[in-house]
Amino acid sequence: MAAGVVGARRRLGLFDVLAIGVNAIVGSGVFSKPDDMQRSMGGFSALSYLLCALVLIPVALCFAELAGRESENGGPYLYASHAFGRNVGFVVGWSCYLNAFISFAANATQLGSMVGLEGHPAYRPIVVAIVLALGAINYVGIRPSANLIHVMTVGKLLAIFLFIGAALLHFDGSRLGGTLPAGMGGVANGVYLALFPLQGFETVPVPAGETKNPARNVPIATVGSLLFAALLFVVVQAVISASYDDILKESDRPLVEAAYTFGPIVGLLVFIGSVVSVGGFTVGSALGSPRYGQALADGGDLPPVMRSVHPRFGTPHVAIAATTLITAALGAFFTYRELVGFSNVTVVFQYALTCAAVPVLRKKAPLALGASFRVPLGPVLPVLGAVGSVALLSGSSLEEVAWAVGGIALGGVVVVATRRLLRPS
Repeated sequence: MAAGVVGARRRLGLFDVLAIGVNAIVGSGVFSKPDDMQRSMGGFSALSYLLCALVLIPVALCFAELAGRESENGGPYLYASHAFGRNVGFVVGWSCYLNAFISFAANATQLGSMVGLEGHPAYRPIVVAIVLALGAINYVGIRPSANLIHVMTVGKLLAIFLFIGAALLHFDGSRLGGTLPAGMGGVANGVYLALFPLQGFETVPVPAGETKNPARNVPIATVGSLLFAALLFVVVQAVISASYDDILKESDRPLVEAAYTFGPIVGLLVFIGSVVSVGGFTVGSALGSPRYGQALADGGDLPPVMRSVHPRFGTPHVAIAATTLITAALGAFFTYRELVGFSNVTVVFQYALTCAAVPVLRKKAPLALGASFRVPLGPVLPVLGAVGSVALLSGSSLEEVAWAVGGIALGGVVVVATRRLLRPS
């Protein structure tokens, strides 16, 4: 494993990485999933986020502990490599990279759809232009990308808080609770659906090599962003369930449509917030995705040129360029649903192995007491996090699993080719 990325500059503070985490979690899901959650769990739909968060909190704590051990870019890739060896590390790292740039492409296509471009001849060219523009911003420095994330994070949260305030004026508590429309199967499905909106906290450790005091700031931001988003989503789901008559109607933007029933100004502002939310998620993806490719190159699993750092901007410019071009190609040919179909599967895979890495690394490389954050209760929470992550797959489809396996297999071809090229003759 390489010692680190020579020339990388530590420019991100606690607020920066916390904003990256919140922005990565609060994306399209909170605006597009409320009707799905309601059909699965009825008046108990807000609990889907709470139940999913209870599964994910041990996972986030494991990420926080392992993040305190690392000062390099890479996140789960580094954890799995150090715990289980290079091959397992690559599979996890490739899964992270695959999921990251596919999510980047998916949210770029969703952004085009939310502003009404889907079906228009300019739709695909504009999606590609969005991806290329964000890649260019990221290319010239992490600081501009982080600043843009701050603005978008604040904007989307203001819109969500506005929606909550307006919905409370129409709140009818009798709509909450009642019977489960699909029984316990619906509960399992609701918790699985909540995974997509809640994932994203795992991106916080990725730019650790560019973060000030990573042993302190990365763990706080990892856990803090998940807890904040989970509480926010519970409140949003509860108020829309109790205030919107057509919550069961299938829609791509139920939160916006509910807001328009509260008044045209509220609807317009929430619509703007939804665009900012998905746009902000896309900016965060543009920032985080190339760092996985850079970390894989550090480990010798992708061509060494991918780890190059720009002499002026201090960014992994080759990894950024390569990731941006791949993402633009995906955005040009695939739909949002096609791109995110196996997102949950790949994320669960990295969650489970990250949790499993905690007790292994504690034995392999014990740290001095108090040197960094440590998950309490010994191995109990890491085991619960790993088991809970795998249990979430009960809601997945065979198609999603097949896409995930195919994507990982493609990574195997890439790494074999890379290692052969790097092998001394």
